[in-house]
Amino acid sequence: MCRTVTRGQARFMNDIKGLIRLSALAWLAVGLVIAVYVEIVNAGAVDPLATTFSEYVHVGQGARLVGVAMLAVGFGALTIAGGVRLSGAVWAARLVALFGVGLCVLAVFPQEPMDQPLTWHGAIHRYAALAAFTALPLAGLLLGEVRRLSYAALAALGVFVATFLVDARGVSGGAERILLIFELALLVAFVRRGGFVMQPRATLSFVARTSFPCRDLARQRRTCGRSGCGDRGEPRFGA
Repeated sequence: MCRTVTRGQARFMNDIKGLIRLSALAWLAVGLVIAVYVEIVNAGAVDPLATTFSEYVHVGQGARLVGVAMLAVGFGALTIAGGVRLSGAVWAARLVALFGVGLCVLAVFPQEPMDQPLTWHGAIHRYAALAAFTALPLAGLLLGEVRRLSYAALAALGVFVATFLVDARGVSGGAERILLIFELALLVAFVRRGGFVMQPRATLSFVARTSFPCRDLARQRRTCGRSGCGDRGEPRFGA
């Protein structure tokens, strides 16, 4: 029997995405507030131009709060990935999820101080960060609505990586903070425009794809046509 897609189901899907949006913004806000607090309390103790945010784990209250800030942003990114996936952008959602997982890995494996040799956990931290900060702009390019911001984030990532390659660690902290601003802006842009806002037609199509027992869309339409779906004025898939 062909199942119809009602506007009530479409509204339900949009309500779910609204809850995801609210949860994602809450996680991002928690992470941002903690990060700003860490910056403020350590303002006189370290040089922010040379010290990356990850290195604050070795300074004062940063030992307790840096990882919490990373986890909060990571959880926010994973929530955003769920919202993007609901809108049908599978690969973009996977890349956003990769960013979220990467942030959680950064929290678990801390970076060593700048003046010490690279450790095994520092190597994990460094390459997980590279993967995460690359994945998020690529997700923006796939979504196609935040291309300029995505290109800016990739350029900032290139500058940040270059500070390690050309032995310019004296400005690594400043380059990293510019990169973090772009990455956070991308996350907010995803919540506002990158897949969370779904038009009614697209919402009905998504609900239909997840509701019909048939996998083949053409077969779904043929079945729907034979059984007279929508005879009571209800919307049909593809209508």
